[in-house]
This record gives sequence, C-alpha cells and structure tokens, in this order.
Amino acid sequence: MARPGYQHDAHKVFEYRPDIDWLRAVAVISVIGFHFELPGFGGGFVGVDIFFVISGYVISRLIWTGIQSNSFSFIAFYERRARRLLPALYLMIVVTGIVAWFFAPPGDYRMFFGSAVSTLLFSSNIFFWSQTGYFDLPTIGKVLIHTWSLSVEEQFYFLFPVVTWLWSRLFPDPTSKLSLGLVVTGTVALCVLDELWIKQSPSAAFYIAPLRAWEFLIGSIAFFLHRWSPVRSEARLILATAGMGSMLIPVVIFRAETRFPGLHALIPCLGTAFYIVAFNQEQGRPRLPFRETGAFLGRLSYSLYLWHWPVFVLGRAALPLDVATSAFATAGLLLCSLLLAYLSYVIVERPARARTEWVGVRGSPVIAGIAVVLIAVGVHGIAHDGYADRFPQSQARMLRYDSRTMEPFYRAHSCFLQPDEPPSAYDFDACLKPAANKRNILLAGDSLAAHYAWGLRSYLSSDAYHLLQLTSAACPPFVELKLSTSRNCNDVNQLLRDQIRAHGFDGVVLSGNWRAYLETYGQPPARRVDRYLNALLAAAQEAGVPVLLLGPSIEFPAPLASTLFNHEQTHVPIGNSLLPREGAFKADDRLKEIASAYPLVQYVSILDTICSKRRCPLTIDAETPIVWDTIHFTPEGLRFVLSQLAPQLDAFLRRLEQPAETGTHELMAGDGPTATRNVAPSQVQ
Repeated sequence: MARPGYQHDAHKVFEYRPDIDWLRAVAVISVIGFHFELPGFGGGFVGVDIFFVISGYVISRLIWTGIQSNSFSFIAFYERRARRLLPALYLMIVVTGIVAWFFAPPGDYRMFFGSAVSTLLFSSNIFFWSQTGYFDLPTIGKVLIHTWSLSVEEQFYFLFPVVTWLWSRLFPDPTSKLSLGLVVTGTVALCVLDELWIKQSPSAAFYIAPLRAWEFLIGSIAFFLHRWSPVRSEARLILATAGMGSMLIPVVIFRAETRFPGLHALIPCLGTAFYIVAFNQEQGRPRLPFRETGAFLGRLSYSLYLWHWPVFVLGRAALPLDVATSAFATAGLLLCSLLLAYLSYVIVERPARARTEWVGVRGSPVIAGIAVVLIAVGVHGIAHDGYADRFPQSQARMLRYDSRTMEPFYRAHSCFLQPDEPPSAYDFDACLKPAANKRNILLAGDSLAAHYAWGLRSYLSSDAYHLLQLTSAACPPFVELKLSTSRNCNDVNQLLRDQIRAHGFDGVVLSGNWRAYLETYGQPPARRVDRYLNALLAAAQEAGVPVLLLGPSIEFPAPLASTLFNHEQTHVPIGNSLLPREGAFKADDRLKEIASAYPLVQYVSILDTICSKRRCPLTIDAETPIVWDTIHFTPEGLRFVLSQLAPQLDAFLRRLEQPAETGTHELMAGDGPTATRNVAPSQVQ
C-alpha cells in the first residue's frame, strides 16, 4: 500500500529518459575534451559537476518512488549500485595495473597501488586530496586520479538513502513548501560554504564530498520540481536552451586557474537542473539534436569516463613525446578509449546490471570477494615499493627525486608554504630574522625561488652572508596581486612589501614561474604582469635595495626524469621531443626588457647562461636529470647551474659591498646581467 503524501508513478522510476543519456554524453565529452587538451574544452572539468547533478536527480527519483510505494530496500539499493559501478571499475583497474607494469617507474607504480586500494575502498578523493592537485601533470602514478569523482558519488550513495529515509519520516511530501524550502536553504548554505572553503583549502573544496553535496541536492530539487515543470513547448524550449548554454559556456571559457568549484560551479549545475526540468513532463518533450548519437554516448558514458584517462596517460607514456602530443596520436587515443568503453559496456557493465546472479551465486558476494583480492594485491604492491627490482638500479636512481624528497631542500612548511597552509605556518624567526654582522639577502618568490634555496645557502659564505627566505608555492611575488586560490599568498606578498620598505636586508633575489604568469596574467590588453612586476621592482628601487632577478628556469614539455626513463625502456631516440618550452624563452626576453628600466636590478638569464641554440642540458650524469619534474632543479642540477652563474652571482655580491650611491649605477665590466658561459657539449643533449 502506498504511503500518503507526494506520489510519483512507480513505473516512472525506470522510465527511459533519452534526455538524461544526452546530458551524460555532454558531461563525458566535456571531461574527455579537457583531459585530452582539445581546443575549446579549457573548462571541460565542469562535466563532473554535470554528472553530480544527474546522479542527484536519478537517485532521488529512485529512492523517493520506492519510499512512496513502500518498495524501497536499502539492501536492494546498495546491491544495484554495486552492480552498476563496480565490475567495470574492477576491470579497468586490473587492465591498467597490468599495462602500467611495463611503463610505470617504481614510485609511480607504488602510487598506483595506493590509489587503487583507496578507489576500492571508495576513498580515492581523500587519497588524491592528500597526495596531489587535480591540475597536476598526468604521470602514471596519477592514472586513477579520475576516480576521485566516483568516490564522491559512492560516499553520497552511502549516506543519501539514509538521510532521505529519515527525511521522509518528517516530510511524507518532499515537495511541500517547508520541505522544499529547507532543501533549497541547505543547498545554498553548502554552496556558500564551498565557496568560502576555497580560501581555506582549495583542494579540500574540490575533493571533499560534503563540500560537493550541494551539487547532488540541485539534482534532487530538479526531481522535486516535476509537478511544476513547464508543459508548454515554448517555455520548455527556452528552459532547455538556457540550461544547455549554462553548461557549455563554462566548458569554453573556464580554465584550470578559475576559482572552482564554489559559485563558479553553480553555473553548470543550475544549467543541468534547468535542462532536466525542461524534459520532466513526459508529453511534448523538446526534440533532441543527434538524439541517437547522444543517447549512445550517454549509455557508454560511465565506461568512457573509466577508460579515457588511463588510455591517455599510458598511451602517451608508451609513445615518443613528439608523437604522443600530435593530433594523430590524440585521435588514436580517443578511438582507443571509445573501443575499450564499448567492449567494457557490452561485456561487463551491461550484463552486470541486468543479472543479480552468476552461476547460481548472488552478485554481491562475488563483487565483494573480487574487491578483497584486488585490495590484497594493492597492499602487496605498496609493501614492495612498486616492485622497484623490475628495473636496473641506474634507472631507479634517475627517479629518486620527487616533491617529498625535495622538501628539506626547499625548507618546506616553514620557509616555503603550500597554498593550503595558513600564514601562521611561516616561521618568521627561522626564515626572515636578519643575522648581525652579516650581509642579509632575501630569497623571495614561488617554488622556483625555493628550489634555489639549498644551492644559494651552499654557495654563499656562511661567515659573510645570511640567506633569508620568503617563498610560497604558486604565489607570484607581485605585491599588488590579490590571489584567492592560496591561503597565504596575499599575506606573504604583504610581508615582502613591508620588508622592502623597511630595508631589513642588503639585497633581494627574486624568482618565479614567469612563463606561466605571463601566460596567465600578461595577455593584452591588461599586461598585468608588467604592472605587477614593475610595482615590485619600483618599490625595491625606491627603498635602495639591489635586486637579482633570476629569469625563467628551463621548462620541459613533460616530466624529465620519467620521460628519460621511458625512453630508455622503449629504446626510442629522444630527438627533438625534449626541447625546452618556447614560452620560457619569450618570457626571458620580456623580463629582460622590464628589468632594463631599473638601475638597481641585475637581470640573470638562466636560459642564456646554460642553454645553447635553444638546447639545454638534460642530465648531469647518467643517473641524474637536471630537473626532477618539468622545471625544478635537482640538487645536482642546481649545483651545476650555480657554477655556470658564478660570475653573475659574484657581480651581485660585489654590488652589495659598494656604497649605495655607487651600487645604483655601476656594474663590474664583463659581469653584465646577461653574461653567459658556455656549457660543455657533452651536457647538451
């Protein structure tokens, strides 16, 4: 017997909605376009948010219809979700792990096992929140990073049925004014909290399920609005068009640096809800363009989402770099993703959804048993450190540096802060307190300043010089810039401004990811990098503080150590695949021009000094790359670079010894800001 209150036809819960599959197609195409770096998909990551709203709608429809007809079962719900999601996921993890055996360096393979175990335990969002950023480079260790959204959904599936059942005890009619008002209020509150949390911790706002719950609730609201959904074709068409525009515009205009999720995520989420509401009423639904194609891709969307990222990461790792980034390779990897998704859908996903038993055994124990086995394999892989003995020791040493091992060199968490760390984490006494009877030099900037810290401390005589350090990751040293994606950057830059005005040191060494900042902030007509950098240099000039401005570092198009490792594995010649990024050379020219206007600024071109004819050193010796990722020097690489910069560093130190009025105008002959030394031919590859 049905419960009193809001009623939704029970047979409608399983009604096929081609518009929902069409939405799934839009979502998965957006995500794939973003991950494959296709033009026009700079904000394609919003496809995940579209998926979240769809999930909120579908699950609300399923649960509320069951509750109202007294047919809802928690066990049946969870078993249905398990059969829907897990078999295809298990297949993807197993195949990815087998292929990664041949390509993944030990550290990456260990991270793969860690992420696989967390995925199987429905917590990969927590794992990647603690390990990495979503927009980091696609190394093999992060081949399962896309499963973070599945974990968010699975955590939602665990809690939402219980919350909904309890809610139904209080509100038999969920569309009553009080019930709907409370749901809308809670959704708005969670969205605002998510927006505010971006300042507190951008990665937590992105990965943590409670801060994403409002997106699912928007889908629930779209379901509750069924009875008020428009029936007139004109109104439905307007609503569907507005919804589609609100989804597609962010796909085109958003970028990785867009403040997200928060209020920006509200745009595609509301667009998805508008679109669903436009199709809620059965009769007279708007006509869908490319209906069959969209529905087909929508049915494949889950398998497509599972397979596209491993195909992209492993495919690029297996191919020569100059081939892997070509349009031909991208098209091939897209076709491979589609083929694997179709096979996965036909062979695993569809049969698992349709059948509750296999050979007389219920599906849930089988699924649970497979999970236990896979978790055991993952734990074994972690315990054996990614099976490092697969490769010769010399290859393993090529990969010995990573963000964790480099932390002591950067003085991380005290003098070098991460974006999530509060300003209070900065150790003022250890990092910024001047030393008596010594010349104090301040090193300021982002991670590309911090990676000089160890080398400069070693280079400078401890009897005569004291190196201060004020550095924060992804924080441009621009005193006028207000950055919303870091908890500490604005405070760090304010401290930099105050220290320059107070003239609390004898000189400043500045470094940053100038290429990235010019491409992010420096596009016409604003030319904001010019303004920001000029403001900083002008402040130093006014205070009479000499500045050593270090130009862009060598930046390779892919992680150098793992790329060299893969080339050695596959015996593919490097050729021109590891030429430095051209944007770094353009940024170098621009900074030279800016620095030339300030007599107290000595500009040092790293690229002119250690590179020859656009070719830069790749390794220091057979086991040591010059950078450990794409841009940050290894200790050995830094020692080599500073040896090449010695004449220019010494010229700067001599300027600090001169009286202020002389140092403003004089440079030692032959030690100009772009003086270079030749690099040994054996070091340029």
